[in-house]
Amino acid sequence: MNIYISTNMYKPSELEKVFQLIRKVNDPSVGIELFPEWHDKQFIYTLRHNLDKLKKSPSTLHGPYYYTEHSKKNGTIEYERSQEYFKRTFELAKKINSKYIVYHHNNCEVKPEDRMEMVNNSTENLMELNLLAKEYNIGIVVENAGVISRNNVLFNEEEFIEMARSIDNNILIDVGHAFANNWNLVKVISELKDKIVSYHLHNNNGVEDNHNRIRDGKLNIDDFFQSYAKYTPNAALVIEYSKNCSRYMEDILEDVKEIKKITADKVKFPSAI
Repeated sequence: MNIYISTNMYKPSELEKVFQLIRKVNDPSVGIELFPEWHDKQFIYTLRHNLDKLKKSPSTLHGPYYYTEHSKKNGTIEYERSQEYFKRTFELAKKINSKYIVYHHNNCEVKPEDRMEMVNNSTENLMELNLLAKEYNIGIVVENAGVISRNNVLFNEEEFIEMARSIDNNILIDVGHAFANNWNLVKVISELKDKIVSYHLHNNNGVEDNHNRIRDGKLNIDDFFQSYAKYTPNAALVIEYSKNCSRYMEDILEDVKEIKKITADKVKFPSAI
């Protein structure tokens, strides 16, 4: 099991702070999930000057998010830009030897009349990217993206489980998204336990996608860790906080310590032994 810290909480101009955090963690099993922002010149500049540092830590990559929409049809401007950004991410993954890249089927609003077309487009685009992924020797993991409050949920709980079982890709469960959408996390984890390789960890108020610290919200994180230990104890754990958390380095360090202790302490999870 690895722990990763997502750079989602840093603006491109603050990206180098993640290396300070990693140094303070001082644990070679704790790495970085880089959140690429190919539209931002500052991100590209900072990335270029820190490749060597990235190579020294275990890493995963989030797929491009900003100005990226995989539910758009081949031939559209959105499709072309999304594919270009993902190809850049493949190239980066190869340079820094990342473990996988995260895929969102969609980021934009979902209108009921457009849903099936969006599903078909994003499924076709995923299959196309899977072929490219083989050339770069990198896996793509599929995340449960979107929250009801933003009206951008493409798959409900049952649909996501069915979709996950139908594809060859492994799965990443975002616990904050699942909680905000009122999913039964125990059910999702138990049914997809053989496909889940990673989780995004954050908390919220049960409605909005706040990306708060793991104990700052209504989600009972201990219940999640119980299911984690029982069904997927080897899956990676990615701390994916919002930019509001970036200035609280010591608090994040405490969260890393707590996650390490909880996941290592099998006594707390007798059902997992």
